[in-house]
Amino acid sequence: MQEPFKKLHFDLLEKWHGQKSDSNNPEQRNDAGELKKAYEIIEKWAGALQKAIFPNGTIKLRKSPVNQGGNFFAYLWAKIYPTSSSPKELAYTVSISTTNLCVKIDTINASSNLRERYERVRNSAVEKGIVTTLSIEEGLAMSFEELVEWSVNAINDFVLSYDEVAQSIDLLKGDAQVDKDGSEQLSSVCVLGANQILYGPPGTGKTFHTIEAAVKAAEPTFEWELRAELKQEFDRLVNERRIRFVTFHQSYGYEEFVEGLKAKTEDGTIAYSVEPGVFRQMCSDAEQYQAESPAGQTYNFDTCWQAFVEYLANEDFIEIPMAKTSFRVVDFNENRIFFEKSNGKTDHTLSINTLRAIFDGSRTYTTGLGVYYRPLVSFLRELGGTDEAPATKRKNFVLVIDEINRGNISKIFGELITLIELPKRKGQPEALELTLPYSGDCFSVPDNLHIIGTMNTADRSLTMIDTALRRRFEFIEMMPKPELLDSVVVKGVNLSKLLGILNQRIEVLYDREHTLGHAFFMNVKKCLDESDYDAAFEELVHAFQNKIIPLLQEYFFDDWNKIRLVLGDNQKNESLQLILENPVSNLSLLFGQDHNIDPYDEGVIQYHLRGGKEAVWREPMTYIGMYSSTIPEQSHSESDNKLEE
Repeated sequence: MQEPFKKLHFDLLEKWHGQKSDSNNPEQRNDAGELKKAYEIIEKWAGALQKAIFPNGTIKLRKSPVNQGGNFFAYLWAKIYPTSSSPKELAYTVSISTTNLCVKIDTINASSNLRERYERVRNSAVEKGIVTTLSIEEGLAMSFEELVEWSVNAINDFVLSYDEVAQSIDLLKGDAQVDKDGSEQLSSVCVLGANQILYGPPGTGKTFHTIEAAVKAAEPTFEWELRAELKQEFDRLVNERRIRFVTFHQSYGYEEFVEGLKAKTEDGTIAYSVEPGVFRQMCSDAEQYQAESPAGQTYNFDTCWQAFVEYLANEDFIEIPMAKTSFRVVDFNENRIFFEKSNGKTDHTLSINTLRAIFDGSRTYTTGLGVYYRPLVSFLRELGGTDEAPATKRKNFVLVIDEINRGNISKIFGELITLIELPKRKGQPEALELTLPYSGDCFSVPDNLHIIGTMNTADRSLTMIDTALRRRFEFIEMMPKPELLDSVVVKGVNLSKLLGILNQRIEVLYDREHTLGHAFFMNVKKCLDESDYDAAFEELVHAFQNKIIPLLQEYFFDDWNKIRLVLGDNQKNESLQLILENPVSNLSLLFGQDHNIDPYDEGVIQYHLRGGKEAVWREPMTYIGMYSSTIPEQSHSESDNKLEE
């Protein structure tokens, strides 16, 4: 007979949740072992449900009370998929937490947009529609068999089935993996594509979604339920320097990105050294984790090089033996080694970066200076000896390039645009190497480095992007999603309708690449979720005054008539207009008789943007009138909060 959960299991979750795992803490080690026993009960619980209800299904769980960020969970859980082919983003779950025992249909490792759709479905269902809980006291009073029976009945009583939930959140549609509507494609592409660009108008969540895309690329198996867990894992990867950010701009160049010369003063004279850029440095870091290696004795370049430096500090030179002759190392700096050939010539150098790569076995150099590198590598290994090295696992690295379209791609990438193609990366059958112009080093891009770019289409149209860049990247379109604002109503203003009609007008007057993103209104939604209606309306006013109208000015080059058309001011009473029209009737008084400004007597119009403190900004009908002339509607969350007159 299977043992049920103990009160100790819930007490330990309460005791440790959120704390950092410490292997040197004996109390924590002991308690973690007890929590792993609770996970065994979770596994049995899920297995019994799968056997009783889903004979063709599968269960999955991660038997660790600690998340991948190293912190203790507040819950232990398992996933049950009805069939082996069920979408991995949706599952039945069973769990215990610091507050209850729970059975529900829930999203797994879902994009934020998929999670939004799921929450709307869950909230619209009647009580216990797809979620049922037991208090800890009720759960502890049950035997294991009674808990399983309760769980089977709970699932059978769900108002919506698994397939109905999946259908409602568009998870069973055939286009869910390929439709270019944002996060669905992130779920399917970001692990497979080594090079991606998220593109769309301002405010569509491109930078927001790079966190998700970067984590999935760096740790494909990482799973989370809450955005906070995703952000915690992202921060961990950034701290480990496995995820790094760079922003392209008009002045950014090859020297900052790949390598360039840096001037230094040495003994009163200027000397130039080659400095690696962020991309080259990241490639070097990724190479160290490109392949798995077991623990054991190995040569460490840093140890051997330090021994070499100390040896040279006490000598005028170091004689390096070759097969039939020798050469002398006489000096070095941060980047290069200076040596004399046997004939006495001293104008020869070797690259320390190339020496390191040959030493580590990540590069071969069979011609030219290779005859000097190989003996030097042998000398270093003999001098420094071996170290005990831990096992190395393959790890992915991610470089996020914000505003990738604002830089001159040819200038920044140079000849490396060829090397970023996955088939030509190091570790692939058709890998290529190039010689870098400044250092003369051989260089390749490892296949465990992912590149994720973001691109604002309002800044530069996709059709204007460098063809070489387009061919080497997968482009993921992220357009405005008014549906994310469904049922978001602040003082009668329906944000979904408002955003939708504004974007329809912009598309007609300009194009779809200059529409407005839903992110402009997400702070409004956040305040509404916290039931702070006054703050929500102030956020709406702030969005129009400081973001939307300035952006429209930029889009339409201060053509105020078109901006009025976008805002619907031409359809509203003057008291609700944000931009007023003032006909100029005294042109002759201003310019004299021969001004020729209005030869056809069409009239000259001056436009006036209302001051930020004028009451019209805080009148709900100002915004309702942008999309409708009907009486304002009220959200259910504001049923007790009447519109202010």
